[in-house]
Amino acid sequence: MLFLNSHRRYIRNGILEEGDTDNQRVIIHVKDVNDEPPYFINRPLPMQAVVQLNAPPNTPVFTLQARDPDTDHNIHYFIVRDRTGGRFEVDERSGVVRTRGTDLFQLDMEYVLYVKAEDQNGKVDDRRFQSTPEERLSIVGGKRAPQFYMPSYEAEIPENQKKDSDIISVKAKSFADREIRYTLKAQGQGAGTFNIGPTSGIVKLAKELDFEDLRQPHVYSLVVTATEDSGGFSTSVELTIRVTDVNDNAPKFELPDYQAHNVDEDIPLGTSILKVKAMDADSGANAEIEYLVSDDHFAVDSNGIIVNNKQLDADNNNAYYEFVVTAKDKGEPAKTGTATVRVYTKNKNDEEPKFSQQVYTPNVDENAGPNTLVTTVVASDKDGDNVRFGFVGGGTSSGQFVIEEITGVIRLHSKAISLDRDKYELNVTAMDDGSCCVNGDATIHTSTAVVVVFITDVNDNKPVFKDCGTYYPKVEEGAPNGSPVIKVQATDEDKGVNGQVKYSIVQQPNQKGTKFTVDEETGEVSTNKVFDREGDDGKFVSVTVKATDQGEPSLEGVCSFTVEITDVNDNPPLFDRQKYVENVKQDASIGTNILRVSASDEDADNNGAIVYTLSAPHSPNDLEYFEIQPESGWIVLKKPLDRERYRLKVYASDRGDPPSTADVDVELDVVDRNNKPPIWDRNIYGPIHIRENVTVGTRETYKLEAMAQDKGYPPLSRTVEVQIDVVDRANNPPVWDNTVYGPIYVKENMPVGGKVVSIKASSGIEGNPTVFYRLMPGSTAQTNKLHTFYLQQRPDNGDTWADIKVNHPLDFETIKEYNLTVRVEGAEGKRQERRLPGENSFTKRLLRPL
Repeated sequence: MLFLNSHRRYIRNGILEEGDTDNQRVIIHVKDVNDEPPYFINRPLPMQAVVQLNAPPNTPVFTLQARDPDTDHNIHYFIVRDRTGGRFEVDERSGVVRTRGTDLFQLDMEYVLYVKAEDQNGKVDDRRFQSTPEERLSIVGGKRAPQFYMPSYEAEIPENQKKDSDIISVKAKSFADREIRYTLKAQGQGAGTFNIGPTSGIVKLAKELDFEDLRQPHVYSLVVTATEDSGGFSTSVELTIRVTDVNDNAPKFELPDYQAHNVDEDIPLGTSILKVKAMDADSGANAEIEYLVSDDHFAVDSNGIIVNNKQLDADNNNAYYEFVVTAKDKGEPAKTGTATVRVYTKNKNDEEPKFSQQVYTPNVDENAGPNTLVTTVVASDKDGDNVRFGFVGGGTSSGQFVIEEITGVIRLHSKAISLDRDKYELNVTAMDDGSCCVNGDATIHTSTAVVVVFITDVNDNKPVFKDCGTYYPKVEEGAPNGSPVIKVQATDEDKGVNGQVKYSIVQQPNQKGTKFTVDEETGEVSTNKVFDREGDDGKFVSVTVKATDQGEPSLEGVCSFTVEITDVNDNPPLFDRQKYVENVKQDASIGTNILRVSASDEDADNNGAIVYTLSAPHSPNDLEYFEIQPESGWIVLKKPLDRERYRLKVYASDRGDPPSTADVDVELDVVDRNNKPPIWDRNIYGPIHIRENVTVGTRETYKLEAMAQDKGYPPLSRTVEVQIDVVDRANNPPVWDNTVYGPIYVKENMPVGGKVVSIKASSGIEGNPTVFYRLMPGSTAQTNKLHTFYLQQRPDNGDTWADIKVNHPLDFETIKEYNLTVRVEGAEGKRQERRLPGENSFTKRLLRPL
């Protein structure tokens, strides 16, 4: 619940309890509700005033003053009951009480008004407002005696109040506006103990006080009189001053040292041993005493009787107990007194032998021989008795173990030893002889302990991969780095750390880095690179796992097996030609093998098995004349030819899931029966003249004589002159589409298989856009000697792109820059290389992991 009248604004600091903390300042403004009544603040009370006998009308005689805690108060003052006959009125807003009428006021006559204040913004109901209780206002005609602000005064002081210090201030009001003189008088005892300032009304202590002095009262009854100067009126009020006790005396014991002798150590708990007593000169709570002891073997009650709280023991503390008893009063702050208590005890044979430990855990090697020391058990008796050792059940031998009765030494016996268990448990006893005290041998005490002998394993067995010969794991090529391969397991017949095995990969000779990793605890083998079955990795990769036990020295076992890299359909079929063009005789018979297309696929099994299909996108009717054998690729005639040219398209698809497909165009030109010789379209194509020193690449015209001869029988031929334009094709190697690739930055945590950049070159040969890329390994790790990056070639909208991808994890702290070289070749063997220096660019900058 909020109270606006106490605080109008609340500020809280909010703190987040989860994760990081933060402070937020929150300001809450509370809106006031008019729910508090007004109250009078006039002092002194009851309200009193005087009026001059000849006071004219509207003479102010008193001002009513009220307050309201609410912020929207609207206070009005009213006369509720008028016992003056209408001689006075009150200003509703200011609260000023004024005279009414012209009649004289009578001397010493009391005029009484009952007044109240209302908050007219604070409605109680439709007719009433929040208001003060009615107050009585007494107005006397002429003069009246001074009025004290309190009807009586009280004060309480401690006995150690300083002399001449202020005790209380009394004050009276003069209705004649005269100076007031104060006097002080004691009623009964205590005259001269206090005095009062004649003009200030401040009461001060005149003498030192002592609560414990029986001659001084604890309560002083005084009368204070206020008298107006120049023979004015006077009035008196009672003042009561109470003196309280101060805890200025500490408890004192009757004796500084208490002693108790010949106390049996086996007395029952709670037995009374002695009594102490302390006194305190103070009174009340300051004189109430409680007792405390410093040794928890004992307790003390409120009467000072000390009893044993625990079993006593004469064998400790030189056969006596010394402690401090404290008497503490209940003053604030409390005072204490102390005394020393000594309790002397008598010894009895009440202690059993105690072993130095309840369980002994020695270790003995599994190949230990006769008389080998196992351990020594130790026991002592607080009573001072002698102790003898044995095994539970009697005797000093147990199985292959013996114990020496006096020393507690345990050994293997002198016969042949065969420790074939993990541990042996022996129960040993210690027995006293009662020599400590008179009649001590009447009660003999025995205790037991356990000796667990652990047989320590000797590291004489190496880890063995029992199932090594059954390991034939497989992993897909292109599987991401860290892919699971197989879980290997080696066992070690030793125990403890000698049988704990950890796994590691054995580095292959002449191999940079490892292609696999193994979890040293579980034996889970995972890939450490992305494998390419068609690349350097091949179809099978050898791996050797080593298992090492944790003995000293450690022993090792190895397991070598082969991981098969299974094929992924990541290579499309590739035709052996860019385009097939073939002549077909017009009279070829149905079923004739016209042309065989051939495509190859570097993938294996179904991913590399090719099926051919035939289409005719330019003229669908062409399919009526030809069909293709899906396995062999032979295009076979199935209808007589009746046109000069046929344009087909052959598709080669592998059997992967999903399959990869390539296509090639096939043009078949139909040639006539050999009953007409070839006909040239022109009679002369020459002669041709050219300078012998023409620069290569210069366009020149050559005129030659050419002969066309068919393959009929007999062959027919015809000659013609030919004009030839010669262009140097050696000047058209593949061309990169950008002169600069980069700069390119890659993060060192880029996953294996992540693409770094894509580059593209054009073949430079019209009608033959195919190019072939190759990422060239260098002589250092920075130039891709370790195949940190690899290249994948892909077709896209008639172009051939090369994607450079991460093959091994990058590490900025090991190699910050890579310098790569990519070679591109056209279909006619022309080459163009692009070096990848620069921050992962393909000219003059290095590839830099971030």
